[in-house]
Amino acid sequence: MHKTIISIMILFTFSLGAVAAPIKGSGATSCGSWLKERRNGTYAIDLNWVLGFISAYNHYLESSTTGNGVYGSTDIEGIAAWMDNYCSSNPLSNPYTGSVKLIEELRSK
Repeated sequence: MHKTIISIMILFTFSLGAVAAPIKGSGATSCGSWLKERRNGTYAIDLNWVLGFISAYNHYLESSTTGNGVYGSTDIEGIAAWMDNYCSSNPLSNPYTGSVKLIEELRSK
């Protein structure tokens, strides 16, 4: 029952396309901050936030026969590059929204 409620809440959040509840940590920073950290080589915390967010999605919602969830065959470098592109195109956005968009794209594959 608890897992069902959490799943419904997460699906509702994704369907809104916007932050439905306060987001903490690196996901709440700006895309400008993401790009600066990437340029400086100090992006490990930000990237780990994104990976943790996607992993939480996999844990609560995604079932996969490959065991990789929505990650599929995507590796960490691919995820970082996707976020770089997202943030370059959406500098006023944030890593949270980019992570939601990334999950949506990975799910469609």
